[in-house]
Amino acid sequence: MDYLIGGGHRLNGEVTASGCKNAVLPLLAASVLTDEPMVFCNCPDIADVRNMLLLLQATGKHTDFCDGSITVSGKASNNLLPAALCARLRGSGLLLGSLLAKTGGASLPQSGGCAIGDRPMDIHIDGLRALGAEVSERKGICCRGSIAGGRYRLRMPSVGATENLLCAAAACVHPVTLENCAVEPEVEQLQQVLQSMGAEITGMGTSTVTVRGGRLHGCSAEVIPDRIECATYLATCAAVGGKVTVKRCVPRHLGAFLPLMKGRFHIEEGQDCITICSDGVFEGFGYISTAPYPGFHTDLQQITAALAAVACGKTVIVENMFENRLTHNASQLALMGANITVRGRRAEIFGSKLHGACVTAADLRGGAALVTAALAAKGQSRVRCANHILRGYENFEQKLSRLGADIRAIED
Repeated sequence: MDYLIGGGHRLNGEVTASGCKNAVLPLLAASVLTDEPMVFCNCPDIADVRNMLLLLQATGKHTDFCDGSITVSGKASNNLLPAALCARLRGSGLLLGSLLAKTGGASLPQSGGCAIGDRPMDIHIDGLRALGAEVSERKGICCRGSIAGGRYRLRMPSVGATENLLCAAAACVHPVTLENCAVEPEVEQLQQVLQSMGAEITGMGTSTVTVRGGRLHGCSAEVIPDRIECATYLATCAAVGGKVTVKRCVPRHLGAFLPLMKGRFHIEEGQDCITICSDGVFEGFGYISTAPYPGFHTDLQQITAALAAVACGKTVIVENMFENRLTHNASQLALMGANITVRGRRAEIFGSKLHGACVTAADLRGGAALVTAALAAKGQSRVRCANHILRGYENFEQKLSRLGADIRAIED
């Protein structure tokens, strides 16, 4: 699927952020830990969620998805995950800890996801081994045994590894202490849900967390709003001009992004909404360096680069998380007239006028960023391989259209 986009239209109105992709996937993985029903509300209907439900069904779980609510029930009896499904979804790796804890083993072929750089599972594996599991890496990842308790310090605050180890620890009757954990809002929500299921958790939301688990039961939870989606609509309005209110969001979850925007645009924060006003003319962003939360989120690097491409002045972006995340989108922005130079993990961007072009999305967030650039460009653009965007954005085209964007989907 491709998007045909006409640039130069201001955005105005209200848009509601959907439930968070990066929160619902680990919550669905945690549902393996109990045979009792788990109910999750405010779930986005996106490709990654649908694929995770297929993986849960492959383990033996029953799933029902209706009107944004997902119910997962039944017992996971199969811990060999299908290679074809895993190839569609990087989040398939989040099932390792839960399946190990519930069934005594887990087998994961190579997982899929976005081609943004090397994303090894070494921290996941090292942590499971340190806590008592046997792990083989011959053909994918095979885990056996059980978590015996203990202490493990993550080499870096990996979100996925933190979530996997939390789920593995939640079924262990002995205390497990994890140090240097990721502290993203999505991780904190997983901790809250595990606690609602019956695990004892101290240090919730901090970098050092202690978990004492055992027999877990079902519960219900409302998935937090997607902060990356919220930032995407704010950035797009900033680039093209107009006034947009993003509803059902949590401003404090936007970390370093919102302060950066406040320095250049008129922004009003409500308890669960953010309004931005822009005339489409703004200064470059100086120096930006991606970092773990609450630092500047790597998922927002590409859309900020698109924003910088139409700013007045210079922006330098350093990508510290994924080595390939700058290269592809930089080449696509250059096709639209962007003055952008990439050396390794560093990009220098001098704002300029963009023109329409045919560009290709290579990943989820990069695809959304190319849509932003196309909406700010003069003339018509075509964003190819837009299917990547649907992995993480619910009703993306429809939401932008309701704000006044000239965008429509066509079959490739």
